[in-house]
Amino acid sequence: MKKIKAVIVLGTALAIAILVYSPHFNYPFPYHIDEWQHISEAIKLGDFLKGLSGQPLNLGFSRVEIGFHFFLVLVSLFSNLVLVYKFLPAGWAMISALVLFFVVFKKTKGNFLVAWLAMIFFGSIKSNVNLTGLWFFTPLTFAIPFVFLYFYFFTEGVEKKDKRSILISLAIIIFLLPIHAISVLFAVPAVVIYLGCHYQYLRKEAKFFSVLSLIPL
Repeated sequence: MKKIKAVIVLGTALAIAILVYSPHFNYPFPYHIDEWQHISEAIKLGDFLKGLSGQPLNLGFSRVEIGFHFFLVLVSLFSNLVLVYKFLPAGWAMISALVLFFVVFKKTKGNFLVAWLAMIFFGSIKSNVNLTGLWFFTPLTFAIPFVFLYFYFFTEGVEKKDKRSILISLAIIIFLLPIHAISVLFAVPAVVIYLGCHYQYLRKEAKFFSVLSLIPL
């Protein structure tokens, strides 16, 4: 039974990857203008790191997403970034779906059906050039699996009173800040509400949480 479930999960993740890749069946290049902008910024950053630019690095607005551009620089070390970019949305959507399955499976105490349906719902979210979405590889889509993991470790840490899990969630926040800080910002209200529901633990560990809150702030 476990093998069958594993095949179902991996098959679903693969189906999501194919669905996300489908716009590129007849078009081998990035679709969205944001993707081309990130490619440009990554090339500029890569040339600067290699000492090829001969000029100071002018980040402009990209400074708040430099972590994402650094990731693209790493990708460019192994392949042509423009040609390989079409595979990145599909591959990352697959990874995000698997992370989502893991998180939901754990939080529902092993409910396979709910976790599997979460993957299907995730894969069915529409994408277009105005709202972007899974079809495009941007800092937002790159941040998705880390947001899932951040919430998982934070809630696990609070529920089980495990400071190590909370510190892992904080590490994920710090990692996301130079990639897509808005994802961290949007998570703050949910975290505040969640802590309000566990105010007794918050009050007991007030010093711990007050120190930790300084970093994301």
